Amino acid sequence: MRNARRWADWLALIAGTAVSVSHAWHGLLGIGMAMLFLLGVLLVFLACLAVIHPELFVTEAATVVTGLLLIATPWLFGFADTPSAAMTAWIAGAVAVVTGLVTLPGSVAMYRRIVPPQPTVDRQPSS
Repeated sequence: MRNARRWADWLALIAGTAVSVSHAWHGLLGIGMAMLFLLGVLLVFLACLAVIHPELFVTEAATVVTGLLLIATPWLFGFADTPSAAMTAWIAGAVAVVTGLVTLPGSVAMYRRIVPPQPTVDRQPSS
């Protein structure tokens, strides 16, 4: 699981980098390009955090949410008619969702090994 996990995190890092610099090949300008850039940078940040701290399952969940936002971005910001920009967002978003979902169970298991569940304490009301 550890090697598969690392490959998935590095793949998310590559997808985020591709989205961040994608304006070089699709030439999109305006708010759509800004959103692609910001979501790409966020994906790079989350992937770097996942590589450094694989036990943080929140980064994997945030990667899934970022991927879903990337998939929806062409329709939300009106560049679904620009095929190269839309395909970049859809493919990178799908990669982010899949890599986040693949690595989420391993992150949760690793977190549970590091931070075991705490016993509950029944407190008696004082009279």
